[in-house]
Amino acid sequence: MRPLYRQPLIILLSLALITLGSYYLIFQQLLKQSQQLSLQHATEFNQYLNLQLTRFSTLTDTLAQRPELKQLLAQPPLAPEKTAVSQLLADFNLASGSASIYLMDPQGLVLASSNYGETVSFMDYNFGFRPYFTETINANKSYVDYGLGWVSNERGIYFAATVTDNQQQILGVLTVKLNIDQLELAYQSIASQSPLLFMLVDEEQTVIASNYEPWRLTWLGDHAVSRSRHPGVTLHALKAKQQDIMWQLLTEPVTNPLQSKQFAVAVKDNQRLPWQLILLQPVKSLQVQALQLAISLCLLLLVFLLAVSFWRSRRQQQRQKAIMFNQLEQAVAERTESLQQSNQQLIYEIQQRNEAEQGLQQAQEQLLQAAKLATIGQLSASINHEINQPLTAMHSYLQSAQLLLQKARYTELAENLEKISQMLLRLNHIVKQFKSFSRKAANSPDVVRLKTLVQNALGILQPALKQQKVQIQLLDAAATNVKVDPLQLEQVLVNLLGNAIQAAEQSSAPSLTIQISQSHEQAILQIHDNGPGIQPHVMEHLFEPFFTTKQGSGLGLGLSISRQIVQSYHGNLQIENHPAGGAIVTLTLPRYNPE
Repeated sequence: MRPLYRQPLIILLSLALITLGSYYLIFQQLLKQSQQLSLQHATEFNQYLNLQLTRFSTLTDTLAQRPELKQLLAQPPLAPEKTAVSQLLADFNLASGSASIYLMDPQGLVLASSNYGETVSFMDYNFGFRPYFTETINANKSYVDYGLGWVSNERGIYFAATVTDNQQQILGVLTVKLNIDQLELAYQSIASQSPLLFMLVDEEQTVIASNYEPWRLTWLGDHAVSRSRHPGVTLHALKAKQQDIMWQLLTEPVTNPLQSKQFAVAVKDNQRLPWQLILLQPVKSLQVQALQLAISLCLLLLVFLLAVSFWRSRRQQQRQKAIMFNQLEQAVAERTESLQQSNQQLIYEIQQRNEAEQGLQQAQEQLLQAAKLATIGQLSASINHEINQPLTAMHSYLQSAQLLLQKARYTELAENLEKISQMLLRLNHIVKQFKSFSRKAANSPDVVRLKTLVQNALGILQPALKQQKVQIQLLDAAATNVKVDPLQLEQVLVNLLGNAIQAAEQSSAPSLTIQISQSHEQAILQIHDNGPGIQPHVMEHLFEPFFTTKQGSGLGLGLSISRQIVQSYHGNLQIENHPAGGAIVTLTLPRYNPE
């Protein structure tokens, strides 16, 4: 038999055939694994989707039985009744996490809406033409629909139910809207770092939701169309070509309508609605992975063949010169044994690495859950911290009002009541702020004098200042203006001044010095107390969340949140010990310079 190294062409052809065959087998196996992973994600997402459908359907049916809704629909609606029912719907909307809840009369006119006090409100709009209204009225039962908001221009799933009187006569229709954006975010949590793309497709082949933005509100057909469920929107075509589990789709139907990609596809039907969940993975990534593995296998085989060829050649030489190469043969045998041991060690290390990767995956899942719980706790704690000061001030004003009432000092009593009213408006604004924050809404910056905010904060803390007999010295070097959300910065100042008051309590003659100054580009506020100062081991942890030196009171979130608010306006917050004693807080913000 001729040696293998004398037949290079045959070897190369054989290796090419082996590479192609390996590529095909590996690619098929990767497709199978992709199908399994896709179906697993689809099952989990369908379970979540069905849970949301059940939850909001139950909410709609239950809320439709409320007597307040029936009373509003049964008589000529008045403004106070509309406002009261709208506030009820707003409370349920906030608690359930829905996008909006609104009540319509039998003609589709909105009488009450959860967003009645917002810029975009459904009040007095008529939605009698929407399918979820007509289907619910005609069938006199609950109905689930989806579409693009006519007013909000947001995609949503609509849960509608009739409101009836005691004789089961239809009084109106209640609708709860769930934004489809929430479903897309939920899929990201389920899929984690998976490269899979998903589509939620209705019976008309319209892409309702997708974690790939260019596919949203498109459809799988060949030509652009318009549909009544999506008023004013052109559904661009993805030109889907389906061949078993391999689909070809446009990736950018609007910006690049000529570029398409091939995807491995898994389809899962929804049990409750005529929708399909389609999971897609780009075939190119699987092809590259399969090609890399096939080439690696081919190289290993080539190395093996070269080793075999070398071994055969060496064996022939050993047979001819057995005595001369006896020591070399022994060395080769020892080296082979060493390689076997290394191979065993490599197998063991691979097993160890697989176990470590499994442990890492579990740790990542635990960290994700811990992050969610920490976020919930931080929001709850921050709300409590933000409203605590106004509530304390209101309590003090109420006690003062009782004494003034007993002494018939009605003028001062009216002033106290006006201050309480201002505190209530402040609390209402704070709650609206956190509601807007939960929806990622921007704040409302305005140009305001820094001294005014300091005076407002001192006004809130006035009861505590009187109780502790703290002397205040306010030094304003210039009329310094900043552009911020006044309430947000006022809350920061209340927190900083409150901390300074507590520090100064430990002095026999507590006092605070507040200095306002400015440079060419910055407004500077310094608060100096005559307390004992801050210990070095405490200083380095001051701005860490949940770190506090107040035993039994406080959650350690005030300074952390205050710094975040100041930094959001491109400012800075620092705390140091003053050379003359006590601590000094330095707050800097960009100075507002009108052009």
